[in-house]
Amino acid sequence: MPSTTRERILDAALELIQERGFGGTTVTGIEELAGLSPGSGSFYRHFRSKEEVFRSVFERELDRARRHREAFERGPVTADPRDALTRRLLQQLDYLARIRPLITLLAREHGRFPELTRTVRSALLDQGIAEEADHLARDLPGAPGHDDPHALLAVVVSALTGYHLSSEFFGRPPAGIDPARFATALAALITGPPQEASRTDG
Repeated sequence: MPSTTRERILDAALELIQERGFGGTTVTGIEELAGLSPGSGSFYRHFRSKEEVFRSVFERELDRARRHREAFERGPVTADPRDALTRRLLQQLDYLARIRPLITLLAREHGRFPELTRTVRSALLDQGIAEEADHLARDLPGAPGHDDPHALLAVVVSALTGYHLSSEFFGRPPAGIDPARFATALAALITGPPQEASRTDG
């Protein structure tokens, strides 16, 4: 379905703000990139100001991020807990890649729009840690750190974010460790060594 003029303006604003920052982005630049006549006033038929379009871009990207989270694998672990956790960690890395525009907006403009930063922190970071901590406590009750799953998830989120940002900044994963290998190693750290019974079977 063809995009609406409003969506084209949002897409153009997102691209330019990521590239130039809020201060370096102009309304005429947004109009031009959106395929509108620069200076024609077409922008103002949809948004009252550059700040309003930024907030609309931000809200759209936050909504997309929430929908990505809703698609995460959920439910009790019925097979190998470590394998299930590895898949979840890979989902988290894919999630970070998908919400890259939102991360870029925050990185560039968190000082100008602190209330938006607080919104993301509450909606994605704090809520995400709480949700994952609940799953960890339920599905992996014997894992190291299970007595403080929120702290453990804070460590996990920091590890995932660091891996993602390092890969983005340097153009390749740290030490060339691909996402599957990274997720497997992190899951092993979280789940701990195999249970004694598993090692002595047979």
